[in-house]
Amino acid sequence: MRGDTKRPHDKLFRSVFADPHEAATFLRVHLPPALVEQLDWSSLTLEETSFVDEALRESESDLLYTVQRTAQTLHLYVLFEHQSSPDKWMRFRLLKYMCRIWDESFKKHPEQMDLRPILPVVFYQGESRWHHSTEFADLFDEEHRSDDFLPRFAHFLIDQSGLSVEQTQGGLKAQVAQLLMMAAFQKSAHRALHHAAQLLAQVALAGGTDYMKLFVFYLVATQERRAVQEFVENVRKYTVNIGGEMLTYAEELKQEGRQEGRQEGRQEGRQEGEIDTIDSLLSAGVDWALITKATGITPQQFQAIKEQLRQLPSSN
Repeated sequence: MRGDTKRPHDKLFRSVFADPHEAATFLRVHLPPALVEQLDWSSLTLEETSFVDEALRESESDLLYTVQRTAQTLHLYVLFEHQSSPDKWMRFRLLKYMCRIWDESFKKHPEQMDLRPILPVVFYQGESRWHHSTEFADLFDEEHRSDDFLPRFAHFLIDQSGLSVEQTQGGLKAQVAQLLMMAAFQKSAHRALHHAAQLLAQVALAGGTDYMKLFVFYLVATQERRAVQEFVENVRKYTVNIGGEMLTYAEELKQEGRQEGRQEGRQEGRQEGEIDTIDSLLSAGVDWALITKATGITPQQFQAIKEQLRQLPSSN
């Protein structure tokens, strides 16, 4: 995978599923029907916070919602595991995150008499199937699992490791997000991207400009240039808007590169970011007139910067 952006999986997951409608549509088809019937999905509300350890933000993302079940308010906590293989100790971290949620509740409501129930959901898209138990007590040796003093809970599991591209469910934007993540984590990248291109064109036609930018941003961050070019060509069969979205992406990367360059004090870092961005756009078939308009760099300046960078001493 390419590393043009920081935490692209976190950005994609949190941006798409922060929309309560997208989240509700997705979760309703993946959680047990009996539970789905008990919840008032129109009441689903996002809590703007995260409980994941800072050191694990490259491999985990989370979203916390509140939702009504009859007269009771519950928490619905979704932990997205964006790593290639299942992790046995995810249940231990999940318990820590749930305790942090309860700790936070006391800060807001110190007078509370009861803890608010949490429905924990693990969303996994790795290459190999999730083979670990969903029961927390199973982390202990078998001889002691029945002890009364052990904490007990089970999480719900959404395992998409063996899912075909045609089986993705949810709203349009959630389906595109799932397909792009499947392409990043699994072996079916070509088919997933081909299917995502058709759906992404529908997003563009529906006026989803911000989401178009987000999806292209993620694609360029996680796929090789050849795959990006093929994807753009497939989208162009249905809409011509992709060129403008690629330019929006270029401008964002340019600003990000500048900020990182200031923080690191490295002029060459900013230039390398601009060169990578322009190379990606050229590979995707965007013409120079649009690139210069978005980046302020002409073909002559582009070649001069590349030559300058070639002459820099290697850091390896």
